[in-house]
Amino acid sequence: MSTFIQRRHLLAGSAALGTAALLGWPTSITRAALPGKIVHKKDIVTPEALRKAVLDSPRRPEADKKRDDGRKPAETMAFFGVAPGMKVSELMSSRGYFTAVLAEAVGETGKVYGQNNKWLRERFKDNQRPLADLVDKAGYKNIVEQNTELEDLQLPAGQLDGIFVVMFYHDLYWLGVDREAMNKSVMAALKPGGVYGIIDHHAAPGMGAMDVNKNHRIERHVVIEDITKAGFVLAEETDLLENAKDPMTSNVFQQELRGQTNQFVLKFKKPG
Repeated sequence: MSTFIQRRHLLAGSAALGTAALLGWPTSITRAALPGKIVHKKDIVTPEALRKAVLDSPRRPEADKKRDDGRKPAETMAFFGVAPGMKVSELMSSRGYFTAVLAEAVGETGKVYGQNNKWLRERFKDNQRPLADLVDKAGYKNIVEQNTELEDLQLPAGQLDGIFVVMFYHDLYWLGVDREAMNKSVMAALKPGGVYGIIDHHAAPGMGAMDVNKNHRIERHVVIEDITKAGFVLAEETDLLENAKDPMTSNVFQQELRGQTNQFVLKFKKPG
């Protein structure tokens, strides 16, 4: 893939895909215009203390640990720069696989706001507390359950070091979320220089946002356009979770594909 990195400044969105086809470039690996740099998975340095804290913590559910090979949580934390003492948030955290990873990475001196909106909470009919197992049973005292809507996150203004949306940005489209308002709320909560991290499933070239509901996929250039329009700068991305074997045309929840999809990992920053 690195052979084609130099071409990324020439390609943008659907027009880029047409250009790529005309020039005979493999459209599955072309990239939208990118001002930041790509960090290859082999170049991500993960401190052993971080790896041990995230992977070996006895508090993390065993079911979560079985998913680590595909999701590479320690490397992901290292790429995003998550460190002890930070205040961070995961939006639409559900049961909290990524939330627990964040909690281990920021440590007891840090704080994690695990946000879920009404739509997601109502899917947990018993108590409408998706994070209850982590907070009540696993003892994560540094996780704060946050029941807010995405357009009005109600996070502490200008205090957070990082905010993350994992495997959910595509859902904002079919759920009808006001993405402009949401990204404005994210911007307000972050410190200058704070990280806005996005992980999601690649859609097939040319699909844009048309596959967000059927197969739960989205093209990365659509996300980049949304978030840079809100004033964020794309600082880096990594091929850490890319999988060339994924045809990008199947539903991400298919048994043989789940946990092994081709995913993009984007690190945006609040200017300043």
